Amino acid sequence: MLNIYTLIVSFIGGVMITLIANVALVKSRSVPKTLRDTLSSLIGFIRAAFSGEQDDRQGNPLTRAQVTIEYPQGTWQRNAYEDYKAVLLDEELIFPCVYATKGFKSDDQLYLFIDSDDLSDPRHIRTLANGLSTYLPQARQLGPNTSLVLLAKQNDNKSRTVDEYNALFWELLNGLAKLDEKPWPSTVPRDIDTDRWCFCFGGEQFFTVIQTPAHQVRRTRYAPGLTMVFQPKWIFDILFSTDAKRVGALAKVRALLAKYDPIPASPELKNYGEEGSRESKQYFLLDENVPASCPYDKLSDSEIIAA
Repeated sequence: MLNIYTLIVSFIGGVMITLIANVALVKSRSVPKTLRDTLSSLIGFIRAAFSGEQDDRQGNPLTRAQVTIEYPQGTWQRNAYEDYKAVLLDEELIFPCVYATKGFKSDDQLYLFIDSDDLSDPRHIRTLANGLSTYLPQARQLGPNTSLVLLAKQNDNKSRTVDEYNALFWELLNGLAKLDEKPWPSTVPRDIDTDRWCFCFGGEQFFTVIQTPAHQVRRTRYAPGLTMVFQPKWIFDILFSTDAKRVGALAKVRALLAKYDPIPASPELKNYGEEGSRESKQYFLLDENVPASCPYDKLSDSEIIAA
């Protein structure tokens, strides 16, 4: 009688060979996106199981389908993702950034996870640098509402203040600048305190937003676990292709903002390049209408390029 274990191993081995032999097919555009993601995750799992290697997702951005496959209900990663999803899909209290909701629904977003909200941790800086480097080459194919979303494990003691998160946020951006493999764009000044500065990585300009568990008054900047969103700025050229579209979109967002936040909109929310505007002051908003401090005059030079 055939040993049952032999049958099992033979069956799994056959599945593995079949899947790996069809990697090119899985990546084909003729295969539906959700099915592609599912098969890709299964291939990664089987490869890891049979090679003895750990399937390392550090710095590897995941789609919605991949998140649900990789992280079952009850894991901290899935909890962070479900919390983020719940805010965007709330139909009673509509999240003001409607483009974030559209990006989620159309599956334009990718997701990264870190196991603490200490943004100064070199592991997390490296994870995000790797994630951005992986994300950027595919960003334009993901859709007009794309962004890279960083979700952190909830901090159980919730001891950090808003100001402490602000300091950690800037440490993260400075750490990313050190790991950037491409030169800072010549069209963007290095001095942060100017109306033309914005965060750049991989040669691309970004608008970034952070939400923390310490925020209590400005609800749009609260999340039970630290959350950061990185949006390539070229998406605004698509969404606001005319002045009329820009004016209409901003009016809608501000109307929703007035209903969502119990605090008036921050006076720092201005158009990029507008006289007196500082995009750096829009990234991290405090729980009161005073600008958050920035500990840097300019971010560090790339240590990768210097080497």
